[in-house]
Amino acid sequence: MLISRFAALGGGSRLNNSLRFALSSFSSTSSFSITQTEFTPLSVSSNTVIGKNVHKISLSLPVPDAVLPMTTAGMLLVREIDRNDSTKEINRPYTPVSWEVGSVDLIVKNYPDGGNVSTSLIEKQVGDSVEVMGCFSKIEVNENKWKRVGLVAGGSGLTPCLQVVTHLLSLPSDKTDITMVFANKSESELFWEREIDGLVESSKGRFRVKYLFDDVDGFVDKDIVVEYLPPPAETNIIMVCGPPPMYDSICGPKIFVEDSPPQQGEVGGLLSELGYTKEMVFKF
Repeated sequence: MLISRFAALGGGSRLNNSLRFALSSFSSTSSFSITQTEFTPLSVSSNTVIGKNVHKISLSLPVPDAVLPMTTAGMLLVREIDRNDSTKEINRPYTPVSWEVGSVDLIVKNYPDGGNVSTSLIEKQVGDSVEVMGCFSKIEVNENKWKRVGLVAGGSGLTPCLQVVTHLLSLPSDKTDITMVFANKSESELFWEREIDGLVESSKGRFRVKYLFDDVDGFVDKDIVVEYLPPPAETNIIMVCGPPPMYDSICGPKIFVEDSPPQQGEVGGLLSELGYTKEMVFKF
């Protein structure tokens, strides 16, 4: 019988690859200029299956020694042709999990029955083009901005949460305590586990992860929030990223207005019931 796990590996001075990319991202003096008003084509350098319906897609920058001007927590818009209507284009946000010298990596989870851009992306071959626009910042993440950070990630909602974790752990003087609940439908759909556990190990106790599987543990509920996430406090924040039903249940939905970025809206769901205020919650 499957059981959920609480990964809290102790100690370890080794910097794993996921943490190392954050440090290298800020080591180059070159930058690659893209805009928030026009799409720029990047070339696929690799497309690797890393889990069930999940791919890591690496894109090459036109300037080999450049670094994407990305900040945490930030994202790109990706444009593809609508698979259901070739006369239309669709834009979708993607949060890079790394942006090293000359490249940027995306994790893409395909939804065969509903994914449009995601399906197009995972079918890309080396040398194919992916059009991106950005970089867009979602929330400013600084050293010791909060005492405790709690993250709730559902499926591909892992990517902005992972970006926050990696950035905070890369800051030499940061002391933020970080916990993350990473929910998937089943253990077979879990991905990026080795990299996450490596971050836990190298964090020396600052970062802990609860893996949750819907088919065994059920969905995120009040007991999970109380046990694994920081309590309501002005010095703490909960960040949530996942499918719409997760937002509805945990923190309430975002507000979408045509031709405008999504708005946070009021706090609802479990977090509202537990006393979290708007200042203590961020919806990716």
